[in-house]
Amino acid sequence: MALLLSASMGLSISSCAVASAPASDDGTFNIVTSFYPMQILVMNIADGIDGVSVECMSEPNLGCIHDHVFSTEDLMSIEGADVYVENGLELETFNDRILSAYPGLQIIEAASRVTDAPSDEDEVNGHVWTSIDDYVLEINEVADRLSEIDPDHASSYRANADAYIDRVTGLTSDYSDVLASLEGRSVLVLDETLPSFCVYAGMNYTTIETDHEQSALSAGDIRETIEFMTANGVTAIFVSADSEADIANTIAEESGAVIYELNTCMTGEVTADAYIDQMASNLELLGAMG
Repeated sequence: MALLLSASMGLSISSCAVASAPASDDGTFNIVTSFYPMQILVMNIADGIDGVSVECMSEPNLGCIHDHVFSTEDLMSIEGADVYVENGLELETFNDRILSAYPGLQIIEAASRVTDAPSDEDEVNGHVWTSIDDYVLEINEVADRLSEIDPDHASSYRANADAYIDRVTGLTSDYSDVLASLEGRSVLVLDETLPSFCVYAGMNYTTIETDHEQSALSAGDIRETIEFMTANGVTAIFVSADSEADIANTIAEESGAVIYELNTCMTGEVTADAYIDQMASNLELLGAMG
């Protein structure tokens, strides 16, 4: 496992879509999402619209769709969908199988407008919804594309999206003092879902690549990490609340750094407020960084 000193790079990602959607037999406009954060996003955009259904291909506690082994059951869950909403940025790696089975299916890539996704060695980090700014771009992209594909409900999609954006961006204003205190702070990040959050908060971050499950680091890697933290005044460690904290605990014991377990909005209860509640919890927690 390599120690990586990360810097944010902007990449323009093009939208992935296919012309024409299959007609639903029951007259309902059926939206299927790839995984939990997209499910919560689309639930808010489609909230209360008669004749529109929202389902998710995967279980809410799946974790990252990038690690998911696509199955026949997943394919069956998309059958009858009029549109499929994914995050994109290479997190969902099985589109060829979906389009082979359903060549007329419309695919909406929520992150197609995001230009500041972190990357390392030209590999983009697609977990951009942890940035509130990028999440708003995703909401707008999905709402606009749904309005194009399903124009009968366009005004409702837009109204719902605008209301949701107001609530989401309210976090930035409600926690403006916390965000001001975080700007320019340096942290060690031990989960690949969190760099976009650091970009949003204006923080400097160093990552150790962990692929969500923090496997053991060598003694040399840990020593190098601690030396870097000491030299650069890094006194905080960010981990995902969904991950094991063994590496973080080891580094914290040696360096005296404080561990902050953050929500990544990648798992949780399937409620309309899930994203807002998780991000508010993160900002509340980080208010204690001083």
